[in-house]
Amino acid sequence: MFAISPTDKNWFDFLKNEGLNSYVNFWTPTPWNVKNLKAGNRLYFMLKSPIRKIGGFGEFVEYKNLTATEAWNEYGYRNGRTNKHSFITSIQEYIDKNSHNFGGRQININTYEIGCIILKNCEYWEESNYVNSNDYNISFPNQIVKIKYFLEYDPFLHIQHFRDDFNLVSEPRIDKPSITNSRDGQGEFKGKILRAYDNRCTISGEIIPELLEAAHIQEYRNKSSNHVQNGLLLRIDLHKLYDSGLIYIDEYYTVHVSHQISSSHYRQYHGKLINLPSQLCDYPSITALIQRKSQFRN
Repeated sequence: MFAISPTDKNWFDFLKNEGLNSYVNFWTPTPWNVKNLKAGNRLYFMLKSPIRKIGGFGEFVEYKNLTATEAWNEYGYRNGRTNKHSFITSIQEYIDKNSHNFGGRQININTYEIGCIILKNCEYWEESNYVNSNDYNISFPNQIVKIKYFLEYDPFLHIQHFRDDFNLVSEPRIDKPSITNSRDGQGEFKGKILRAYDNRCTISGEIIPELLEAAHIQEYRNKSSNHVQNGLLLRIDLHKLYDSGLIYIDEYYTVHVSHQISSSHYRQYHGKLINLPSQLCDYPSITALIQRKSQFRN
């Protein structure tokens, strides 16, 4: 089973640009009391008019009703807003516009409850990859304002699974001239890496979503670099050290820490085997790992 729900583009873009792909709150301004979704079911993001295309998906974790304050305290930026005030304002605007029962009166942020659909391993696709559901014989009328469930085979599954082995990219690096989200496909790449590594840093085991980043083994050249076999899930500081050549993972999946790092906090990882994906087809590319060695500052 899978589901589709209308999705706010601002929520989508914020999470994509901030690299927040797991344990995000697909919040609803009034409780929806979702019961049909099961753990792992995909919820596809139907970006609202005028786009009206699917821009990605998340995997269902759980549903719960929380007060606005509780939701902000638990999920923070993962609510898709820059601060608590913006979050509360968005809730107020939605209920004023759409709710006959709650609209027109100021909510009490400590008692008013919203619906919280918690998702992990979200993939935020590039605009060029947005999908028209009608092209896949999936009907999603404009009149649907909440969620629609589908019991049939998910026709979008094959879009996400590319199982050819990774080959090193020979083309020169291409970056967009923007400060955030400058790499094509990064929002999709991170979702795949989170899924492969079960939302845990491959070196440290860290699970705090805000601290996890998808690292490229061979440095990013173009969107072909965004292959799961060319990725590692690393805690933000370990990612920085890896990109700086101060940490290296060899073809036997063993961590090497440069002698330039004396801190025991990092030296504890020297000689450690990384935590590998559960699926062999997601293992890091041996070729890419060997190629990376030349950047190691031993």
